[in-house]
Amino acid sequence: MAWGDPVTPDLVRATWLGGHRIHLEFKDGCSGILDMGNRRWRGVFEPLRDVALFRQFRLEREWNTISWPTGADLAPEFLYEQASNNPATEVDLGRGHASAEEAPERADDASLAAALGGTRSASDAES
Repeated sequence: MAWGDPVTPDLVRATWLGGHRIHLEFKDGCSGILDMGNRRWRGVFEPLRDVALFRQFRLEREWNTISWPTGADLAPEFLYEQASNNPATEVDLGRGHASAEEAPERADDASLAAALGGTRSASDAES
């Protein structure tokens, strides 16, 4: 499936692999790695440079994506493309830590505020 396809299969699991890497699994059997390690971090994504905050993603079944306490999320089509183009290896799968479906519903407000540099909200981040 590629950009522009009308329907992206359901995202059924997202497992943090360490660093800025997440293993994604889709209902159609597609699975692979989202690696955000070499991305430019701007706007609501800026705080996600901190791995402790990055790993607090959660699976948003209603929107078929993952999101973070900062308000950041990624397009389902982008996630599917990343999984399709970056298959997981046995080594990757052995590194899984905790899946998003096991993650808490929301981050602790104090730790989120500290990660965001005080009481600044995600909407205050520079675009």
